[in-house]
This record gives sequence, structure tokens and C-alpha cells, in this order.
Amino acid sequence: MLNNKYTIDLLAGGIDGMTAQYDIDDDFFKDIDGLIERGQIHTTLKVEGNARTRFNLHIHSVGTVTVPCDRCLAEVEIPVDTTDDLTVKLGAEYSDEGDMVIIPESDGYINIAQFIYEYIVLSLPIQKVHEPGGCDAATIEALQTHIL
Repeated sequence: MLNNKYTIDLLAGGIDGMTAQYDIDDDFFKDIDGLIERGQIHTTLKVEGNARTRFNLHIHSVGTVTVPCDRCLAEVEIPVDTTDDLTVKLGAEYSDEGDMVIIPESDGYINIAQFIYEYIVLSLPIQKVHEPGGCDAATIEALQTHIL
């Protein structure tokens, strides 16, 4: 379970102009339990409130993540540098419509951990492979015996 440091109280006063810094490490990725095994990411969140019921979250993440190589399955480190925007509105019930999320006004808060994770994953290249010659030699040799 991700901790509350990623939870933003949308009903709190003075949220417009708020900035938060997050140093994301291996524990974050273990809690999410997804494609990314490990990483060191620094994320900056800036909140702009257009009105009391609509907020724009600007999320910038930079660092590196470790994922399995698509070619040899050994770990490969991939750089991350992504800037994304998420619009959050308060409404009657929860809805996720791409880059806009509607949060029930009765809740009044959003946990952005999953959004940060998804933005990081979406910034990764389609093929996650080592530089030429960087793959695990034993695995590549075994693959060569099966290629016609």
C-alpha cells in the first residue's frame, strides 16, 4: 500500500501554487508491482487551481529506472525525463477520462502515486534493450542456437 505522502487534499486552502518534491526509490516500485523493478526518480509536482473545483497538476519526473531487457531479460537501466499534466475536477462520482480525473467532492483528495507511475512507464521506449553488445552473453548465445 502506497503511503499518504502522495495524497493531495483538494479541499485544503492554499493549494493553488503548491509545489511538492518526491524522491521515488525501489520501495515505490515494489508497492506498485508493475513492469519497473527498481529506480531512482525525482518528481516535482506543481498544482494550479483554476477554481475551487478544478486543478491542473504538472508532474515532472527525472531519473532512471531498471526494467528487464526485451532481448536478454537481464536488467537494463533506462533514463526517464517526462513532464505531464493531469486535470483534476471535483464532481459527483469518480471518473478517469484520460488526462482528466473526476474525484468525488465528498472525498476531496487524490493519491497521485499511480499517475506518477503510469507517466514514467509511458515515457519508456517501446523496446527496452541494452546498447549493442550489452546484453547477457550466455542468453544471446542460447538464442543464436534457435535462430534459423
